[in-house]
Amino acid sequence: MAGGSDPALGAYPATVAAGLTRVLGPALVGLYLHGSAAMGGWSPERSDVDLLGVVARPLDRRAKREISARLHHPSLVCPAPAGLELSLVTAAVAADPPRRPPFELHVDTGPSSQTHLGGPAAADPELLLHFAVCRRAGVAVAGPAPVQVFAEPPRGWLLERAAAELRWAVRHGDFAYRVLNACRAWRYLEEDVLGSKVEGGRWARLRLVDTEPPGDGALVDAAVAAQLGLAPMPAAPADLAAAGRFVASVLQRFGEASA
Repeated sequence: MAGGSDPALGAYPATVAAGLTRVLGPALVGLYLHGSAAMGGWSPERSDVDLLGVVARPLDRRAKREISARLHHPSLVCPAPAGLELSLVTAAVAADPPRRPPFELHVDTGPSSQTHLGGPAAADPELLLHFAVCRRAGVAVAGPAPVQVFAEPPRGWLLERAAAELRWAVRHGDFAYRVLNACRAWRYLEEDVLGSKVEGGRWARLRLVDTEPPGDGALVDAAVAAQLGLAPMPAAPADLAAAGRFVASVLQRFGEASA
């Protein structure tokens, strides 16, 4: 595997690749680690393992079911309690993604374990950000370098997805997820950098000194500490409300940029 992955993952990504190869053979074009495990800030206690696989052709249902069975516990145990999140897409989709990319298979082995068999009618707009992250910072577990496999989606589409993810975070994310996703979205808006949540928090913290409403810097400090397991996760209603206001301020920046 090319460098950049968190050593706490051990051989797990390579084991996933080996299982995919046993089912797919040469139809597996490549497997790519993305998310915090590739970009930094990965926590074995809090983070999941994000993998994106590319296949040469659409898969039949038998192959999809066999892959899912190989990846779920107890057949394969993920080193992170949050589990594995894996999507498989065709090489054609990775090389020229539409606004709503179709996928062949999605497997989540976390606490809300699920498998979606995908197909031509199954689309996941979130894959656009995954493609961009893989192209820029992904780690090739198997196959060619990511830049040879993934095209960069249009920036406008990526900004749409970043904003949509922030709106989702306000409804469903915990304190750190809300604050740090807002930080990395702000960084992408300003500098076209797709980084980890922790990196985004540290970037934003430097820009909040004496330039933003009092308290935002402390908000980011608390989110980074909680994400890294250095402090408890703030969960009081007042904390979550403050995180929501911070997200709203970043979404306002998105709106102003598109006006």
